[in-house]
Amino acid sequence: MEKIIDYLDDEEFENVQLYTYSFNFKNMNDDQKNDVINLFNDWDWESGLHVAELAISKDSDSTIFTFKSPKIFELKDDENWTDEDLDKNLLTKLVGKEQFISHFEFFETGVAELTIKFFDDQKNKYKVEVSKYSSLLKE
Repeated sequence: MEKIIDYLDDEEFENVQLYTYSFNFKNMNDDQKNDVINLFNDWDWESGLHVAELAISKDSDSTIFTFKSPKIFELKDDENWTDEDLDKNLLTKLVGKEQFISHFEFFETGVAELTIKFFDDQKNKYKVEVSKYSSLLKE
C-alpha cells in the first residue's frame, strides 16, 4: 500500500472519528492514477473531502484509492440536502456540478471511461456515474 496523503498526526484530526472510504478503478493506467492523485491533493482540505489519509493499493486488475475523512456519508437526494449536509456529508462533495467526481470527466487520460466503484464506510458499494453532475448508484 502506497501512502499519498498522511495528515493523521495533525492536530485537526486528534480525537476525531474518521471514516474510511474507497474508490475502485478497473484497469487504470499510470497517467490516470496520477490525475486522480492530483485531484485528491486538490480536494484534501476541510471544505473539500477533508482527507486525513490517502493510500493506494492494487488488486488484480483494480487500483484502489482508500481515504479517511471525518465527514460522514449519507446517501440522499440533493433536494433534501440541508446546510449541515453541505458542511458534513461527504456525498455533497462527491456529486453535483463541479464536485469531485465530475472532474473525472475533464481528464484527457480517459478516467471517466473506466469502471469506477465507490465504497462507503459501511462497505456499501456504489456504481460511479461520471458526468457534469455525477451520481452514485447503490448496487
